[in-house]
This record gives sequence, C-alpha cells and structure tokens, in this order.
Amino acid sequence: MEVRCQHCGHAFSVEGSIFGEREKAPATCPACKHLQEVINPRLATLRIDRTRKKVPQVLSQTTPDGRLLLLPQDRDFSLKVLEGEEEGTVYPVNKPRFLIGRTNADAAINDTLVSRLHCALEISADGVILQDLESTNGTLVDGKPIFSAPLSNGSTFRIGSHVFELVITPKPA
Repeated sequence: MEVRCQHCGHAFSVEGSIFGEREKAPATCPACKHLQEVINPRLATLRIDRTRKKVPQVLSQTTPDGRLLLLPQDRDFSLKVLEGEEEGTVYPVNKPRFLIGRTNADAAINDTLVSRLHCALEISADGVILQDLESTNGTLVDGKPIFSAPLSNGSTFRIGSHVFELVITPKPA
C-alpha cells in the first residue's frame, strides 16, 4: 500500500505484512527517516461523528439597524419554492432573521444567479419584511426590484431563477 509521510510529504510503499493482525504499525520514511504510525486499512474503521444535531430555535434577534426581531409563538413560518431547480422544497423559517443565498445561508439555493447572501426575511411584531442584501441580480416582488418590501401570507418573490412563497400557518394548540 502507498503511504505519504506526515513529516516531509514523500510517498512510499509499505508491505501489508507489516501489520500482522494489528490495526497500526510503525513505518519509517525512506526520504527523511521519520518514524510514523500507519493504519491498517483492512482492520481500521472510519468513525464519523454525527453532525446533524437539533438546532435550538432562535426567538429574538436585532437587525443591523437596531430593530428588534421576534418569532411569534402562535404562528409557523415557511418558504415554499414554486419555481426553479428546487421546486417543491419547503424551508421552515426557524429564526426571526432568515438568510437566503447560495452559501452560508439558512436556505442555501443552488442557483448561479443567486448571490452568496442574497436576501433576508425579517420577522417582527410589525410583520414580515423582505430585505435585499445588495445582491448582484436583485430581489423581485411583483416583478419589481426591491430593497425592502413587506410580505404577508401567500406573498411571492423571485431571486435568480427561483420563486418563493411565504406560508404563515397558525400553530396547533
């Protein structure tokens, strides 16, 4: 089997017989003479920790301009994709400031026309506001580009080739 030295990066071959029935065995790099431990791929098991953990719901936040955002306890919010590659996908809105974009967003959209951080849904006691985050291609509500626009249940907006619908439902008692 081929091994790469952790010290100098030199690739060298190691006979499988050095392991015997052990999970690890020492091997010396022929280039730098560094002694390192090599793992037997026939016995070692790749162990990966679970990464999906239940994320606590954020109930309040403050916007960059100082407005208090609150997620109401009596309603559920979600975004449904009506058009685009991800049509039919429903994103539960679990934070008062919900980011939509291509990367590093709460709803990551696979669309080259969408900016990394494209827009934000901001929920407060006054209602829901859609904020464009200075995206390259803009955010459209009713076919018109917006910087900021109020939304209500059933409102739709477009970013890139995707159309979203805001769905607000009462929480079951």
